[in-house]
Amino acid sequence: MGCDIHWYVERYTTEPENETVPNSKVNKRDNRVNELLGEKSDPRWISMDKWEAEDYGGGNMHWSNYPSFYRGRNYTLFAKLAGVRSWGDSAICPPRGIPDDASDAYIYITKQWEGDGHSHSYFTLKELLDEDWSEFENFQETLKEMSKLDDNPENIRAVFFFDN
Repeated sequence: MGCDIHWYVERYTTEPENETVPNSKVNKRDNRVNELLGEKSDPRWISMDKWEAEDYGGGNMHWSNYPSFYRGRNYTLFAKLAGVRSWGDSAICPPRGIPDDASDAYIYITKQWEGDGHSHSYFTLKELLDEDWSEFENFQETLKEMSKLDDNPENIRAVFFFDN
């Protein structure tokens, strides 16, 4: 059985109610899941992935996401990010868990996976850019796409977990 990464990107904003969808991510995406669920909008991390809602009737909504930034299976990368599928101490740091201030969309998806998701962690874009990714060409493209979301790499972060 293989191991997959579930990679999501968040952006910190002080005005979530005024957030617009980046032009490169327009297609039926909504980065304000909690407002649609009727919850208060405060400065916070918001999901930058593509999301769609499906109404199951009676106000029962199901959210589906389409990770827009990274898809792939590279066990060497997984080892570097979180020590997953590793045979040594190759991780940048041990998995950090789910951030206390994670976006509502990320919390939603982790609850869907319950105990089947493991090794939850996160990094700011700045932390990722401080590492050497020269052997991971596809991942370098991910970092470039993430960099387009905000001029401050501290305002962008990846939150992720694995399954197998």
